[in-house]
Amino acid sequence: MKNKEYIREDYGKTLKFFSKGKDSPEIPGNSEAIEKYRKLSGLKETDFFYDAFLKAKSTIPEKEKKPVAGYFCNTVPEELLLACGVHPVRLCSADSHCAECGEEAIPGDICPMVKAACGDFFHDFNRMMDLLIIPATCDGRVKLAEILSPVAKDIYFIDIPRNTDYLENVNIWEKEYTKFFDYLKSKFKVKPARREILDACIQTNERTRMYRKIYEARAKKPGIMNAFDYFIMANSSFFLSPAEWTEKASLLYGEISGREQEPGRKKILLAGSPVVFPNFKILDILGDAGCCVSADVVCSAYGRLYDPVEIDEETESGIIRALSLKYVAPSICPCFVGIDKLINTVLDSVERYGLDGVIYYNIRLCQVFEMASGVLRSVLKDRDIPFLFLKTDFSKEDTGQLKTRVEAFMEMLG
Repeated sequence: MKNKEYIREDYGKTLKFFSKGKDSPEIPGNSEAIEKYRKLSGLKETDFFYDAFLKAKSTIPEKEKKPVAGYFCNTVPEELLLACGVHPVRLCSADSHCAECGEEAIPGDICPMVKAACGDFFHDFNRMMDLLIIPATCDGRVKLAEILSPVAKDIYFIDIPRNTDYLENVNIWEKEYTKFFDYLKSKFKVKPARREILDACIQTNERTRMYRKIYEARAKKPGIMNAFDYFIMANSSFFLSPAEWTEKASLLYGEISGREQEPGRKKILLAGSPVVFPNFKILDILGDAGCCVSADVVCSAYGRLYDPVEIDEETESGIIRALSLKYVAPSICPCFVGIDKLINTVLDSVERYGLDGVIYYNIRLCQVFEMASGVLRSVLKDRDIPFLFLKTDFSKEDTGQLKTRVEAFMEMLG
């Protein structure tokens, strides 16, 4: 039984674009892209992560043997799902084919990632998930609760304020996360003990610990792991269990630790819109222009994996409060009030790792990300930190122009 209908049943029945039939669009796989980036790797231990993408959606239900919940964005606490015996899968999509399918449901000038997230529901896997969790992080995601209501088995909406001030909002966050946790217990008929919640936090903290090691190594030794490998590794955490991801990332860290940095490379920080496979267009452009992405502050890598759960009080209430401190308080997403956190993170990264410049990548039609770029540009200019703003979409038409701009930027860095 569904938690709630987000559109009246008779209205929902008029939404025919998800209906199965001979006219249903086919979404091609990404095996060609996987093999393209695998050939550029040069690292043995990245094979696991590339292979994981090839079979992710087809093997999760059988492999995990537990309920599966899909969710969007970084504000859904995985630990609560894990404690309830549910396998979490982040569904953020940047597949151009899915975005084209999403045009059926979401016409007009809307963020292509929102369209792709919608179009991804032409996959049977997404329809078969036991639960879809949608947080109120951006307007486009909020409306997906209504559009996807007729095809999702069940939808839960997490309504958190878009303000990252901890003292002002912690009680609201804690209330929303507690309500969500109570719903999970009821839906999946489980009563997780406090120890199970703590164990889930330990798993994700171990993942964070290993991610930080890899992040630091790449930032300090340019060229030891290319950007394609890094984002494939980070994106695979969307669907791999924290324990499995940490085990394989540990092997990868062992391999890159023994590599020498490439001398003379200029180190760049990538900020802005999420980089999500298979849309590695920006990485292709930067790589072709000789740019070494040594660090990032995007929500599909750093923003997802860098922050741990820091528990002061091991009660259920104390743990949930700690989760809100992990997921919402440090958010650098421009959809939230609190741009100082984004600016501080960028400045700290540039100083800590001796980075040579910042490239801000904006997916066209995501206005809040573009608005944030102007503020960031002004602050960096005041501190004589080179900055380049790139706006694009999923198409290839502007690739040559963007590459020329990046090459000019790299030439300016010397």
